Order: sequence, then C-alpha cells, then structure tokens
Amino acid sequence: MTWTTPAATPRRPRGLAFAAALGALAITASACSSDASSAPGGGGDTTLTIGLATEAECWDPQQDNFGYGLSIGRQIVDSLTARDGNDLTKIEPWLATSWEVSPDATTYTFKLRDGVTFSDGAKLDASVVKANFETLAKIKGANGAAFVAGLKEITTPDPLTVSIRFTQPNAAFLQATSNYQLGLVSPVTLAKTPEERCGQGVIGSGPFVVKEAVRNQRATLERREDYAWPAKVYKRTGPAGIKTLVFRIVPEASVRTGGVSSRQIDVAQTVSWQDGAVLEKGANTQLLRAVNRVPAVSLEVNTSRPILSEEAVRVALTHAIDRKGLTETAHNGFTVPATGSLTAASPFHIDQSDALRYDPALSKDLLEKAGWTVGGDGIRTKNGQRLVITASFAANPDNQTFLEVIQQQVREVGIEFKLRPLPTTDFNKALVAGDYDVHRWSGALVDADALRILFSTKTLNKAQLPPDNDLEPLLQKQVGLADPAERRKVIDDIQRILVERAYQIPVFDMVNLWGASKKVTGVRFDDSAIILYEAQVNG
Repeated sequence: MTWTTPAATPRRPRGLAFAAALGALAITASACSSDASSAPGGGGDTTLTIGLATEAECWDPQQDNFGYGLSIGRQIVDSLTARDGNDLTKIEPWLATSWEVSPDATTYTFKLRDGVTFSDGAKLDASVVKANFETLAKIKGANGAAFVAGLKEITTPDPLTVSIRFTQPNAAFLQATSNYQLGLVSPVTLAKTPEERCGQGVIGSGPFVVKEAVRNQRATLERREDYAWPAKVYKRTGPAGIKTLVFRIVPEASVRTGGVSSRQIDVAQTVSWQDGAVLEKGANTQLLRAVNRVPAVSLEVNTSRPILSEEAVRVALTHAIDRKGLTETAHNGFTVPATGSLTAASPFHIDQSDALRYDPALSKDLLEKAGWTVGGDGIRTKNGQRLVITASFAANPDNQTFLEVIQQQVREVGIEFKLRPLPTTDFNKALVAGDYDVHRWSGALVDADALRILFSTKTLNKAQLPPDNDLEPLLQKQVGLADPAERRKVIDDIQRILVERAYQIPVFDMVNLWGASKKVTGVRFDDSAIILYEAQVNG
C-alpha cells in the first residue's frame, strides 16, 4: 500500500476551489463510475465513491479522536464483538465467538474465531489480542486507551483463548470491545511507534485494505476476496459487496451535496442542515441519518473558574438556552433538543427535560439572588466583574453556528457569551490544560461508562472537579456493578447530578446527515460510524 503526506499547496480563492473540486469529482466519476456494476444488485467490480468533509490527523482507529475510525478506519479493522443494531445493549460475536465475564466484572475471557488473518497474512490468535490491548494501554491520549484503563494482566491459556483482567471492576468493557477504537491491528502495526501508526496507517483484518492514501486528498480501499469472518449482525457472509471504495476529501459541503445530486459522488458525509431537505426530496437522492447514542452534545463546564464555580450561574446558563429554537435555527430541525445527559436514543437515557427547560425568568431570578445585577449594556456585573463566559470549540462552521445562537439567547438574561474557535491541535491542548470556561463536547461510547471517561478526575475530568468530589465515588461504583439493575440506579443518579448541578449542559442530540444516491443500498451505521461491508450499488 502507499501512504503519502503531500506538500502544502497554496490556498485558492473560494470560487476557484469550488470549480476545482467539481472538476476533480468529474474525473473520479468518469474513471470509476458506480453505474458500471457488473451484476444486478451490485457487487462485482463496482466502485463506491465517498466524499468526506475532512480527514483526521491520525490514520489509526485506536488512537483517533476526530473521525478516521468513524469513516475509513471502520472498514479496515474488525473488533472482538459487535452491537446489535436494534438493541444496543445486546453484544454479538465477531472475532470472538463467545465470552465469559467474572461476577465482579474484573475478568473477561474470550474464545477467538479460528482462521482469521490480517491483510498482511498474519494470523489472529490470543497473543495478538494480548499485544493489541497491552500496547494500546501505554499510548497516552489514545481514544481507545480509556477503555483499557486499569489493565492488570492478560493471559493466553491456549492460542484461541485470551483472558483480560483489570485491577478493578470494568462493567463497560464488553460494550467497548465492539468499538472501532478497540479494532485489532496486525503485529507489524504494533511494532511501530504511535507516531508512525498515525502517519503511516494500520493493517487490520477487515473486509477492505488500503491500496493508496494521500493525506487530505484521497484514500482508495480494495476488497479482500478472502474475507470470511463478518460479525453475526450482518446478513452477508463473504467478501464485501463493493470491490473498491474511493474516499475523497471534499471540504465544501455544497460541493459534496452537488456531487451526490449530479451522481459524481455516491455517498457524502456531513450534509449541511440546509441541504438535508434538498437531498431528502430529490428524485435520485436519499438522506441517511446516523443517530448518536452517546452523551448529548453539551457545554462541558470548568467549575474551577471563579464565575462558573457558582452553581447559580451554571444553572442560569442551562435555563437560558432555548434548545428547540436552537435546533430549528441552527440545524433546520434535523437534530433533537437534548432531554438529558445522554441522548434519547441511548439505552441508559433518563428524561431530564424539566432540568433543561427554557426558562429565562428563572435564569434572571437565580442571577439576581446570587448578586449579579444588570449593567448599562445589559450584561450583569458583580463586585465590578462582568458576567462573561467563553466557549472554546474546534473551529468549524457547524460549531460556530449553534454557539452563535446560544450567544444571542443567553444575552437576554445578562450573560455575555464569547466564542473562542481553535484549530484542532490547539483545542486538544486547551482541554488537557483545563484552559476553557466551557467547551463543546459529546462522547464516543454507547455504554453509560462514557460519563466516567468524561467526568472522572482519574480520566478526562471535563468539569475540572476536585479529587474529593461526591460524584467520583458514583462514577467508579457503576463500572464495578455486574448487576444491570443495580448499575442502572447508580447511572441514573450520575445523570441527575451532572445536569442538576450543571457540570454538563446538554444542548442537542446529534444526528449526522449523509447524502447518497438512491442506487446505494446496504449502508449501515454503528452509532456515528459508517459501515460499508454490505453496501451495494444497484442498476
């Protein structure tokens, strides 16, 4: 395979860039038209062209925090288990045929599927699984590393049996084994440094193999003709339905939408909220929805900041946001107003609508009682300090748009809400350093243990809580409860504390929009990750 990071190119004016992008798509369409399917119903030598909005900085699904695993990476790596699409709490076999969990949820023993190989010919066995998780646990900052935190030891009683033991109960680990962040990679990949893996890519056991990748331009994946170990959740049993996947980086949302409408792109990522209705009503197009089942898109609050250390201020900010108006204004009604810490689609969701209701009168009353009085310009002050809250976020138009709506809404109650867009690298540094008042965030794990990963002082500590806070024991307790009913009670309490104290201010439940030709069938989503194993192009 070829992995290339091109030299920087001069930035072109917007109009020229738009025209150039259309030209590039036209070349792609003529070179590998998806209408050239060799058999009815797709398959054969069919090529599927996917337009991506951006490319993540790291070509490693285990480390990736910003999208590679959600798109390209999921096609390359397989996981030990898979989630049932209809019941997300139900875990199905994939590379593991069966498993046992100790009563205290500290030990997980997996029986592995025989005959699985990586695309470089290496065999999957217990020693490879052991090396994957032990290596990942040592990569600081890797997204997948959070799922194997507290790893004590891994033993391999025989070549197809692996036993993973944690220092403390880890009730969420089985759910985590279905994620792409724990997708398994070849020993050749494991021998590389984390930086080399990010820059050179990984070798997996998945249904597709990277043939060529050019940073921020394109990636071409070819079908593995010997692939024979899909997850039990799929109807297909052999090689993928599409022979070639061509991912192209097309930053302009309008160009991606235009590419689908003109049949130059088969599938397009991140359709704009404005274009969603156009594709949904198009004669030759369809709108695909990937509904997030993780924590709601929220403002994570730094409670160590003087102003935000006041619970009255945090709760006032919560009630100053009109979530229904925001989703209609910023997202054209495609997203859903948040009704809790976790999205309504999460199997662990509880309805917290009252704690999140739009109530500007209550916000004003809370601030008045806390000593924040309205100044001449409408912004409140206290002891000479203005009520200013700054929102840090990864710079992109979608984030900018919905935060601008919040900025306008909360000014009504006397809060000045400043926006601080940051490049991805700087945003990451700010999060690690706790350099934010509030920041935009969601999560990556369908299991409610995502809340521990986000808010525990031993992990990401998004709320910047002190080590002795009373939420911490609950976060640790839930992950150690093997009884689902008992664990659920603790998780419910965690959600109430997060929202009622406004450590987390949920805003909306994310729905990722993808556009596609009506000829495309079989596209699946696991939370927000696209899965193209069963995809076909008909006609």
